Amino acid sequence: MTSSVPLWQDEPYAARPPLEGEARADVCVVGAGIGGLATARRLLDAGLSVVVLERSEVASGASGRNGGFFIAGAAPMYHDTRRLWGRERAAAVHGATLAAQREMLEVAEAVGARSHFRRDGLLRLAVDASEADDVRRNAAALAEDGFPGQLVAEDDLPAPLARPGRAGLFFPHDGSVHPVRWLRALAGALESRGARVLEHSPVVGLPVADGDGVGVTTASGVVRCDRAVVAMDGDLAALVPSARSVRPRRLNMVATAPLGRTVLPFPVYARHGHEYVHQTADGRVALGGFSDLDGDASWTARAEVSAPVQERLDRWLVEELGVDAPVTHRWAGVVGFAEDPLPRCGPVPGTAGRVFALGGYNGTGHVQAWVASGVVADLLVTGASPAAGLYATVDA
Repeated sequence: MTSSVPLWQDEPYAARPPLEGEARADVCVVGAGIGGLATARRLLDAGLSVVVLERSEVASGASGRNGGFFIAGAAPMYHDTRRLWGRERAAAVHGATLAAQREMLEVAEAVGARSHFRRDGLLRLAVDASEADDVRRNAAALAEDGFPGQLVAEDDLPAPLARPGRAGLFFPHDGSVHPVRWLRALAGALESRGARVLEHSPVVGLPVADGDGVGVTTASGVVRCDRAVVAMDGDLAALVPSARSVRPRRLNMVATAPLGRTVLPFPVYARHGHEYVHQTADGRVALGGFSDLDGDASWTARAEVSAPVQERLDRWLVEELGVDAPVTHRWAGVVGFAEDPLPRCGPVPGTAGRVFALGGYNGTGHVQAWVASGVVADLLVTGASPAAGLYATVDA
């Protein structure tokens, strides 16, 4: 039987209790995904008390419904970000994500979750000669600005993916992660430091600045705090209406039964990142993509799979990898896309500097959310951040 539960979430879990009645803290963080937990960690480091509210369970949203990738950089390839944002900003974002990767691994080691990361590198695969030219331009831009990236010739591609006219760009610092195990370990570590993480506590509306504080309301209680942080991705605009430029989009995933053989030695992004695939530690193939095939139907906040996309993913497994193992999991995740395409982070307009937001990572949120959390935490604690110019502010 095929499960609709995301592969990463398909294991026993004892849920935390919901918010009941009134709680107090210096800061209330809404969302227990990577952005929310990373922000909570930084606020604890600053000596603030923190309550985290999660509408479902830790890592149950975009952070636990993704492909399981651990990659630096923004969503577009580096030479494209230089064209879109200018060379200085593109380099700053890329450098910040490389630093974030190193910090995340250090934190994972400290909380006993390092084994959930596999840093085998990642291949950006060009599927035809035209894309191969684009990959080479990307490699040249990275080299010009001193960033790692190694061109891979057609003959050196992994056997299942080698085709005439193809090429690749290998990033040794990238890899994969079991996102749910890592984030649930992080949540437990935050609780051991005094944070309260409350699940099944959906927040009703934008946190409201009232007098000298903020009220964050759920169906069964309220958190009274000095400031609040909304840390969401695809659903950011649903809670923060001013973040209307971030649109929710569903992305489809499949995972196979364990193969008993290695078909991919490292994760792969193909066709300008439309397809993304890796083999897990237990030998499964986890594959996502073909959001372009989904067309306008992909722009939705409902995490429901698309039958045509799922069928195309099945064919890709056979045609590209020669894998005919049964598919055991089919799921979709909702992530936030902005046209720029820059994540949003900073104070929410009209809240007197008491409510902050972060989200909208354009499909590459695991590392970029860590960067954005640093910006928001700095702004909240000190009123300034040296990285405030990396991403876009929350729309006015």
